[in-house]
Amino acid sequence: MALFSSEDETKYGVIIDIGSGSVLAAIVESDPNKNYPTIVWSKREYGPLKQIDSLEQSAKSIITSLLNVLMELDSQGKKALSNKGKLSHAQVTVAAPWSYTVSKSISYKNEESFSITKPFISKLLRMARKKVQEELKENEKIHNLGLDLVSRTTADIVANGYSIILTGKQEANLVKVIELSVVVQQSIAKALDDVKNNIFPKIDLQKYSFMLALFYVVSDLYESMNDCCLVDVTFEATEIGIVRDGVLQYCTHTPFGMVSLARELSSILSIPIEEALSHLKSGNIELLLSKFTEKKQKDVSATLLAYESRLISLFQETGDKLTIPKTVFVHGDVGFTKFLRPYIESAGRKVTKSSHLVYDITKDMIDGYYDKQTKESLIKNNQDTAMLVSAQFFHKRNYEHKFEQL
Repeated sequence: MALFSSEDETKYGVIIDIGSGSVLAAIVESDPNKNYPTIVWSKREYGPLKQIDSLEQSAKSIITSLLNVLMELDSQGKKALSNKGKLSHAQVTVAAPWSYTVSKSISYKNEESFSITKPFISKLLRMARKKVQEELKENEKIHNLGLDLVSRTTADIVANGYSIILTGKQEANLVKVIELSVVVQQSIAKALDDVKNNIFPKIDLQKYSFMLALFYVVSDLYESMNDCCLVDVTFEATEIGIVRDGVLQYCTHTPFGMVSLARELSSILSIPIEEALSHLKSGNIELLLSKFTEKKQKDVSATLLAYESRLISLFQETGDKLTIPKTVFVHGDVGFTKFLRPYIESAGRKVTKSSHLVYDITKDMIDGYYDKQTKESLIKNNQDTAMLVSAQFFHKRNYEHKFEQL
C-alpha cells in the first residue's frame, strides 16, 4: 500500500522528538473521538552518557541518533502501521539547547480609536519579525550557536487590554500583537530538511520547539491558568518558559540536566553514570549516599546545591520585572520530577520569598486524558514522557494551520 495519504477522520502521523541527548521517532494514531492518541510504534535512541567536549560534537551525535531512529521507522515502524492507515502528517519538536522560543510584542497607541484591520495587524507582525531577526544577530550566545528560524505563529492580538479574534470590525486606541518564533540549531534544521525531502517528500514536516508543545498541552489541561512557569528538565538541559496572561512570553535555559548531574555524581562517588542516573530517577539519593563517607556526602550535597543555584538563576531571568508565577509545572522523565520537586520549590522560595505550587505535568496529563487501563499500562511500562507530550500536542489541535513553517 502507499505510505502517505490525504487528511482523514482518524489521522496517522510521525512524531519526532529531539531532546538534549536523545531522539525519538513514533507513529501515532489520532482519533478525534478520543481524548488521547494511540502510540502505534516508537523508538528512542540515546546519545553517549560520557561528557562531549563541544556543542558541535553533541549536535553530530544527535543527528546520528536521528538518522538511526528514522531507519527503524522506515522498516519496523512501517510494519507496525501495516493496514491501519496511511501517514498524512509529520511533526518534530526540538528541546533546548537545540531550540529557542522567541516571543516578541509590538504595540500601537492612538488617542482616537482606529479600525483593527488585517493589513494593520500584518504591519505590526512585520515589525515584530524584524525585532526577532535583529535579536538573533545581536544576541552573541544565540548567534554563535548558528540558529535558523523554522516556524512562527501569532500568539495573541490584544485590543484595549483584551485578547481578540481578528474580524476586521473591531476598534481600539491601543493594540498589541505577540508573535512566537521557533529557532533551531542550523545543522539539526538542515538534517530535518533532508529527512523531509528523502523520507517524507509528500507531506509537510511541521517544526516546533518542545517548550511550545508543553505550553499548549498545559493550556489545554488548565484552561483558566493564565500565569505559570513551565520547567522542562532533559538529560543535558533545563529550560523554563514564563507564561503571562495565557501567552508564552519568555524562554531561557541552562545547559545542565539530569545526565549532567549524574555525570558529576559518578565522578564524586566513583560509580557508573548509569547507576547514578538510576538513583536520581528512583528518588532514593539519600539511600545511595548512606553508603559513602561524610566527605563524599558533603561533595554530593554541594553538587545538588549548585544545580539549585542554576534553577535560581533561571527563575531570576523572566524577561520582565516580575518574579516567576506562583504556579510551576514540571516535565521530566518519570521519577526525575519526584527528585527535582524539593529543589524547584526551594529555588522558587529563595527567588520570590514565597511558596509555589509545583505540579508534575506528566502525571496530570495521564490522569486528565487517559482511561484507567491505559493509564496503568503507561505507568507500568515507564512510558516516554516527552513522547506523550508531543503526541498529545499532535492530537489535540490542528497546529499546522496555525503555524507558518519557514
